[in-house]
Parts: sequence; C-alpha cells; structure tokens
Amino acid sequence: MLKAEAACPVVLIADDEEGVRRCLSALMQREGFQALEAQDGEAALDIIRRERVDLALLDVRLPGVDGMRVLAEARKIRPAPPVILMTGFGCIESAVEAIKSGAWDYLTKPFNHEGLCATVRAAVRSRSRLHSGLHTRASLGSGAALLSSMGSSAQIASVTADIELVAPTDFTVLIQGETGTGKEVVAQAIHHLSPRSRGSFVPVDCGSIPPTLIESELFGHEKGSYTGAHRSHPGKFEVASGGTLLLDEISNLPLSVQPKLLRALQEKKIWRVGATDSREVDIRVVAATNQDLASMVKAKRFRRDLYYRLNEFSITVPPLRERPDDTAYLAQGFFELTREELKKEVKGFTDEALQVLLSYQWPGNVRELRNVVRRAVLRCNGMIRPEDLDPCCAPSRLELPPMDASRRLEGELPLKQIVRNAVNQVERDIIARVLRQTRWNKAEAARILKLDYKTLHNKVKQYQITHS
Repeated sequence: MLKAEAACPVVLIADDEEGVRRCLSALMQREGFQALEAQDGEAALDIIRRERVDLALLDVRLPGVDGMRVLAEARKIRPAPPVILMTGFGCIESAVEAIKSGAWDYLTKPFNHEGLCATVRAAVRSRSRLHSGLHTRASLGSGAALLSSMGSSAQIASVTADIELVAPTDFTVLIQGETGTGKEVVAQAIHHLSPRSRGSFVPVDCGSIPPTLIESELFGHEKGSYTGAHRSHPGKFEVASGGTLLLDEISNLPLSVQPKLLRALQEKKIWRVGATDSREVDIRVVAATNQDLASMVKAKRFRRDLYYRLNEFSITVPPLRERPDDTAYLAQGFFELTREELKKEVKGFTDEALQVLLSYQWPGNVRELRNVVRRAVLRCNGMIRPEDLDPCCAPSRLELPPMDASRRLEGELPLKQIVRNAVNQVERDIIARVLRQTRWNKAEAARILKLDYKTLHNKVKQYQITHS
C-alpha cells in the first residue's frame, strides 16, 4: 500500500460496495486528498492502526466489524482521526447514536457531492481547533473553519461557497437571516477571506443607536457641531478605512440617514457632522438584516436605491430548523467547548436529551441552541438528560378534552370543530412558549413568530395567555 505524502491529507473510505469506494476515492483525489480504501471493518481498522489517517469515511453496515465498532476502536487511537459515518438507512435514532458515540458527522446516501466535500474539508482542517476548544472569532480564516463553526450541512456548504466566491471582491454584500443564525459570523468570514483581512472589521448595530446620534456614529462630527460635541470625533466609516464595515440590522436605519449612506457608498467619501469638506474612505461595506428589505421597499420604509446599492451580492443564512443535520453537530461542539471552559467532568448527552434537541424547532436558532447547551452542561451531573435542558425545548403535547363518542356522532361536536379547537390549542401553546422564552418581551416574540405586534397582542388576549 502506498504511503501518504506528509503534506497531503489522507482520507480512508470504508464501504463494501466497490463502486461507492471508487466514486468517493475519485472525489477525494479531485479535492486534493489521498484516498485509502477498505472493503470491510477489519481492513479499515488495520489501516487506521498502521497508516496516518486524517479522516475516516465509514459505512455503518460494514461486513464483519461494523462502522460503529470501527468508530469506537478509532477513538482509542491518539490522535484519533475524525470519523464521518455513512448509511443508506438514515433516521434520527441512528444520528443520535453516531454523534453520541463520537462521530464527527453523519451522512445519508445518496450524497450531495458539494456538501460531502465541504464536510470533509471542514473535518480535516479544523480538527485540532475543534478538539482543543479554541472556538474564537479570529479563527474564521477559511471556508472550512466557517463550515465547522456553523454546521456541516449542504445548506451551510452552499453559504460557504457563496462566501468564498464574493470575499475576494469589493462587492457590497447583503446578509439576510433570522436572529441568531450567525449573520455576523458570515460577515467576519467574508472579511477574513478578503484582501482587506489585515484591516479592521468594525461592526455597527444600527438598531441600538438613537436616531439622533446615528449620523455622528457613522460619519463622525466636528468639535462644536452640536451641544456636547466638545471635541472632533471620527465615525465608524473612518475607523474601518482599509477594512470592512458591518452595518448590522440595517433595516433599522432611519430614512433621514439613508440618502447620506447611499452617497457615502457611491462616492467613497463622508462628511462629518458640522464639517465643510469631505473625507475619502477606503472600506468594504457588508450589511445584515433579519427583515425582508424587499418588502420594506414596497412599503416605502426603506429606500429602493439604497437597497439595490447594498444588494450587489446577497447571502441568505438558513434558520436552524431548516438544517436539522446541524443541530446534533453544533450541540456537540458547544458541549465540548463549555465542558472545557468549566473544567467539568461531563460525559455527554443521553439518547433522550439528543432526541429532544433534534425535535425542537429552535426559534432563536444557533444562539438559542448554544445557550441551552451551556446551561445544560452547568446544571448536569455525569450525563445531560432531558430535565437538564430548558423547559421550552420539551416537545409540546396536545391534549384534547375528553369527548363522548356518541355526542360526536350526533353532530354536537363535528370534526371540523375538533380540528379548529386543536389548531387553536397548538397556536396558544406556541405563543405562550415563545413569550416565556423572551421573558414576555412581546416585540421580540412578534419578530420570532413573524407576526406584527398588534396581531400578537390580540392573540394573547384571545387565548387569555397570562404572565405566570
């Protein structure tokens, strides 16, 4: 058997189907990896013990020693290679067992080649960082590192591909996605992969600055330009010169400031408040929003020309509920980091706890998942159980009131009414759960539920949901 070159990552492919092995080997070689093949579990273990293997792709149903057993034995080797399990019989129970047993990821045949390659690159390149717990923003210097921090799904692989495409340019990028999906992480990755990576990355939350101060915050002001301006002060545009400026929650930018932002983007010049001359700035602007800007343009709450100027290239970060494959992966990563941070002897998740995490819809997305896992590690002893997780994660149970079958047959309670009552009960439970999650912040709850504030208020009143 050929020995691997030191600079070439080695991927072991273990599958009893020769056609699958050949296809995956060609795919890995095209990606710049050296591929080693094994047709059964015994051969896979022999290679792992004798050769330097940077990643193992294992079919679960290998002849003789199955993939789960190979995974268990591979984890005893130091340094243990990351293992990605493959199967044609995917289900939540199998994914839970795989992640619980220490698999890096779990993929179901047939594969999306782009997603598979991105997952392999992420596992190989971020291996040492993930195991040492160095999960820092500064580490987001490659697409693989971004993938490992946000997930390993095909959806995140697509986001990564968009980032790698646009990062080397000076295009203005509009990042859209729900709260907590990782929009700022994407913006940082664009910066770190761009020619401006040695410059500053300057984030500005447009929603947290009072409307009267936003212009000064962005463009700066001269001494004496307004009451309290005792000295000249540069704005964020000047501070970010040579680097990247992130305009977070751009939908909150007042209409009065939008024309000035448009001019600054077009001319690469800014005017400080109270100044008589302009200043040139050399920046790349990335904007992020959890709102639908196109709808805001139609409603005349956002300038059309500014929208088109910001939207030279658009990236949408999908919510966690649309990429469930990432839930167990991210939960395991947050678990490892928190355990390292707290120096606590925690073994992992029970099967029941992982199934709760996989079943929950995560309205707060990755940020909510991170917080839930961190609190669970702090609370638990030995293993994380369902009772260690936040109550909001518990699957809701719809209990219909007992009903006499004869009354239903007589038409006193028709099926249509039963369904209407059930739907109302589900809606009430969801609204109550989100209100508890947001500590009864109705504005935040309305954003999560994608309702306007008045509708939410009316439903709370209709269902008699009380703050208890």
